[in-house]
Amino acid sequence: MTDGFFGRHLKRTIPALALVGVFSLISPALASDHQERCEAGGKAFKALKVNDTAEVPPEIAFSTADGGEKTLAEFAGRGVVVNFWATWCAPCVREMPELDHIKNELAPAGIDVIAVSMDRGGHKAVGDFYERLKIKNLESLVASAKDGSTLKIRGLPTTLLIDPRGREVARIVGLFKYDQPESIEFLKRCIGPRGS
Repeated sequence: MTDGFFGRHLKRTIPALALVGVFSLISPALASDHQERCEAGGKAFKALKVNDTAEVPPEIAFSTADGGEKTLAEFAGRGVVVNFWATWCAPCVREMPELDHIKNELAPAGIDVIAVSMDRGGHKAVGDFYERLKIKNLESLVASAKDGSTLKIRGLPTTLLIDPRGREVARIVGLFKYDQPESIEFLKRCIGPRGS
């Protein structure tokens, strides 16, 4: 009889505890943690939009110059600045030397910088552009218009800020000054691994 009482009580308690666990996982304090770290004010950050909910973007494979593929999953545990650009986009052209420069600066802080071209000319167009502008640190990566649509890229340049858990926490739509000290500190705070 005692076992029956405790058995029934346990059957009611376990689902209740499970619900508490679920609510704690989606509580505003935890859900908005990235918002606090990624908030930034002022004119320099007007192109920044912090996502209400951090979500893992659809898995897309970017083609590499050697015929291979690269996915965001390969950067697990690190923050990623994913810039979508094209050689015919004037603001993109202005940003590329800055992105090339900060790639090495952010790497020790656990953040990778990748530039994904939307050019129809593919790696040939990117290679010629990199050579002309002396881009040395960025790998040639290319995505299709369909990939851009899947990721909801509606204009160039667009930059996704991916945290170490693989979630898009914010995006920058339009021109951004990446090589300013406040921009570097912002990226480290927003998408750098904790403690970096």
